[in-house]
Amino acid sequence: MRLKNTLNNIAFGLGGTLITTLLGFISRTVFINTLGVTYLGVNGLMISLLSMLSLAELGVGTAITFSLYKPLAEKDTEKVNTLMAFYKKFYRIIGLIIFALGLLFMCFLKYIVKDADGISNLYLIYFIFLVDTSYTYFFSYKRTLITADQKAYLLVPFTAGFYSLMVAVRIAVLILFQNYIIYLLIQLVVGLAENIFINRYINRKYTFLKDKSEQKIPKSEMAVITKNVKAMFLHRLGDYAVNGTDNIIISAFVSVTVVGLYSNYLLVITAVNTFLLLIFDSATASFGNLIAQETREKSLEVFKVFNFLGFWIFGWATVCFYNLLNPFISLWIGNSYLIEQAIINIVLLNYYLVGMRVPLGVVKTAAGVYAQDRYVPLIQAAVNLTFSIILVQYWGLAGVFAGTVISSVAVVCWYRPLVVYKYVFQTSVKQYFIRYFYYASVVVINILLTDYICSFFLAEYGIINFILRSIVCLIIPNLVVIALFFRAKEFKDIAGIVNFLAGEKSWGKR
Repeated sequence: MRLKNTLNNIAFGLGGTLITTLLGFISRTVFINTLGVTYLGVNGLMISLLSMLSLAELGVGTAITFSLYKPLAEKDTEKVNTLMAFYKKFYRIIGLIIFALGLLFMCFLKYIVKDADGISNLYLIYFIFLVDTSYTYFFSYKRTLITADQKAYLLVPFTAGFYSLMVAVRIAVLILFQNYIIYLLIQLVVGLAENIFINRYINRKYTFLKDKSEQKIPKSEMAVITKNVKAMFLHRLGDYAVNGTDNIIISAFVSVTVVGLYSNYLLVITAVNTFLLLIFDSATASFGNLIAQETREKSLEVFKVFNFLGFWIFGWATVCFYNLLNPFISLWIGNSYLIEQAIINIVLLNYYLVGMRVPLGVVKTAAGVYAQDRYVPLIQAAVNLTFSIILVQYWGLAGVFAGTVISSVAVVCWYRPLVVYKYVFQTSVKQYFIRYFYYASVVVINILLTDYICSFFLAEYGIINFILRSIVCLIIPNLVVIALFFRAKEFKDIAGIVNFLAGEKSWGKR
């Protein structure tokens, strides 16, 4: 059942993501051609600023999701209802707090946007983003339930449908009126309609939610939730300082227009990554169920497969981005929107480092291991902000990303595996690090091989060379991985899953 739910989540997620990704690129193309790169930068900056305010959520959603795994597995609907009632009350308070803080934060906008005078209606734009962010907390808490129940795939047709409607209307508005304010208001209205619709759907599916919970969360369990919430807040704060501040630093020290240029690259990377992360995100709830019901040895065995899959997927994606990202941007919107390859290389180094932590993150979330490394993200954040702000003065855009890489290597890359192996698997982490460096060396070999072929034979940008580069990136890295690992147990387990999907044999009750 765990494998079935995971595969359903992946299959539906892939379909929904494909639709939203294609529409996203169409919408971005129209946006650039009608409003220009400056407003594109404003859009990216506002998302980063409102993400900072969302830190007020404190990580309650993640903590509650973990607390729901066991009662859902045991079909204890009364306990689930009690947790959801607490979640609902907390999230409504958070929504109001975010709105209030956002209004106060408006006073500092002119110091963050370096070229604010050239942007019309900056404060109105920010206010619409603020409303769009804060009201969702009155609705989104119920989605946590269906996610923890391993049935997030049921929402995909609805989210994809509403997103398609929103994009279609926004494109029409951009073409007819070229008005950014109306563009934002459409997102607000359609998003509200989507949340109301999905909440009603969840109410019909989980009818016990209509019953008023008479229970209170036991003090012992509330202590665990409180502990996890405090730890998750520190994690979220640190993660935001590392991953969410780049646009703010670029806007403050370089320009909001450069934010727009970078946002095009980020859109491509995020679009691809959304597909890749589906595999791991869809398995988090199932992994939580596995940890709750199986032995540590079985959990470690499954994790090793996940870790190998993470190396294969994110390593391959890194190779593809290295060879295809600038050619794609050139074909899509033109050479005037290109960023130097040297800067892209730093971005991709960080991309791979973060990708290799994804399987560890699945385990941490599923096992509820939050408090044991709660201060690590803050240390990483301090290192990142210090180096990014210093290096941006000398290296510009490259310095911002270099600070992120330095903080990642110096702190979290080695400490997170220690935590997972110590508190979840309770075994030595030595083998993990041996495999980690072996995997990294394979990625470097694949980059060198593909770069040699593409640089010497397919150096010019163009549609034909882009297709040929894509073929090189498809064949060479995967052949290398298969040749080196076809005898490894992790590879055989993945082959077993593929055979299971093909109906040839079962992979067991995973």
